[in-house]
Amino acid sequence: MRIGKFLKNIYVKNLLAAILVIVVLVLAVLSWLKIYTQHGQSVEIPDVKGLLVEKAEPIFASRDLNYQVIDSVFSRGAKPGSIVESVPPIGSKVKRGRTIYLKINSYTAQLISIPNVKDLSQRQAFAMLKSIGFESVSIKSIPGKYRDLAVGLESRGVELEPGDKVTINTPLALLVSSGSGEITSIEDSTVIEENNPDETWF
Repeated sequence: MRIGKFLKNIYVKNLLAAILVIVVLVLAVLSWLKIYTQHGQSVEIPDVKGLLVEKAEPIFASRDLNYQVIDSVFSRGAKPGSIVESVPPIGSKVKRGRTIYLKINSYTAQLISIPNVKDLSQRQAFAMLKSIGFESVSIKSIPGKYRDLAVGLESRGVELEPGDKVTINTPLALLVSSGSGEITSIEDSTVIEENNPDETWF
């Protein structure tokens, strides 16, 4: 009798009704969020590395993913125009409809500015050229007062000036003072080891 009387109280009825409305609203919001965020419907970014973009397009489409090329890099060992990296990375779980950002291998080698190596030591100049990214660097000895002092750069017999633009795979000859009047050149860049730039070859 007391419970029945308690439930008939207008204040109790209003309180229970308010609680019921809150519960229904919370359940409705959770259900909407689940649909909106596509909970449990993630897909894995496919392994498209090495593929041309046009070949990767249907693979992305089959997983309801979009893509956008945002950058290009130069890699000698990769096919021009092929995908070298994706953001997020390959294998990541993402929601359907997500845009995947791609980096591709450029069709031409990257251009780099020639640095000023004058008056640096042979070791410093060689290390600088390698750190910038030049792949083929040889040492050419020319007459000069100070031994192992860099005086400039040339490529295929043509002198290069600081600021000149050349491709990353352009063969460079680092002109180094011999400390004598004799001229000695090293034409094959393979004889200079990257880890031993100041080894004497003349």
